[in-house]
Amino acid sequence: MALFDQLEAKLGFVPNVFRAFAWKEERFKRWLAHFDHLMQPSPGLGKAEREMISVVVSMQNQCLYCLTAHGFAVRALLKDPVKGERVTLDYRRAGLSEKQMAMLDFAVKLTLDPVTVSEDDIDDLRAAGFEDEDIWDIAEVTAMFNFTNRVMSATGVLPNPEYHGMAR
Repeated sequence: MALFDQLEAKLGFVPNVFRAFAWKEERFKRWLAHFDHLMQPSPGLGKAEREMISVVVSMQNQCLYCLTAHGFAVRALLKDPVKGERVTLDYRRAGLSEKQMAMLDFAVKLTLDPVTVSEDDIDDLRAAGFEDEDIWDIAEVTAMFNFTNRVMSATGVLPNPEYHGMAR
């Protein structure tokens, strides 16, 4: 697969999540296209914020794969391995802005207790400075990682060892 060759050249390895999804090639292509599009920054929600959501959701779900792989991404995007690790392990003590905290608190609530999410939660995000498009993206990134966490956990996919030493 050409993508695998590109990843091997860029990263030095093929992420195991891609190998896991690739056995159903058409589904993999659709998942990857959606994932890539979803993780693109927008004016109201940058790439680092999207990756922060990924690790906070993954911590709630205890998804070793996504914690490791996206923990690397948070460290790299923040250009601060200590803060990146704190966001991954305990975002509440990472020194984030009130806006980022509101975003991540919402992602946790949507992950752990979605039935309790209400218009008040959306209003809280608006009050924190998010536009409706941003709120949609927060919800969709949260949902994407809940989905991916569950597939990785169900299939026993482990993170590539290379991730552990990256952006440290």
